[in-house]
Amino acid sequence: MSQVKQKADTLLTEAYEKYNTLLIKFCYTKLLEDKTVADDIAQEALLVYYKRMLKGEEFEKPLAFLYQTAANLCKNANKKATKHAMRTVSLEDATDVAAQEENSRASELDYDEIKERLLEKLTEEELRLYQLKYVEDKSLKEIAEMMDITPNAVAKRTQRLRSVIKELVEPTLSIYERGGYIWT
Repeated sequence: MSQVKQKADTLLTEAYEKYNTLLIKFCYTKLLEDKTVADDIAQEALLVYYKRMLKGEEFEKPLAFLYQTAANLCKNANKKATKHAMRTVSLEDATDVAAQEENSRASELDYDEIKERLLEKLTEEELRLYQLKYVEDKSLKEIAEMMDITPNAVAKRTQRLRSVIKELVEPTLSIYERGGYIWT
């Protein structure tokens, strides 16, 4: 084993024993109290320290280097989390939709998942009309023939369907407008 590697191993072990708990606490406060990510970032900071020592770099103040490295890693993690949060709307925030579900999950949903959740709230007849009118783009006359009703009845049911969809979507849209979420 090379002398540089032995020295790096020894210094890493010392740094881990002395500073790991401090780094985790530091990261914990920077990451808005996410313990798992804080622990991961503390480990990553120690790894950066170790790799730099393997290259022959020496540190007069290892704790200062570790804090600065951890701070940069926390900043990057927070940027990623912010970008993710801007692209999603939590099911918990979609209050009216979530309130209607007995076991609502507080997981993050994207646009397609929210759309599917909202469509699940429609009756079978409403969903069929939605499919024919808005997905397959059928005319009122075609839908009337397929559903064995008059075109006027299709128009009235389509109007009611739009009202139902509007009632389901409005709470989610108000959250979108308040929170500045970006739908992708």
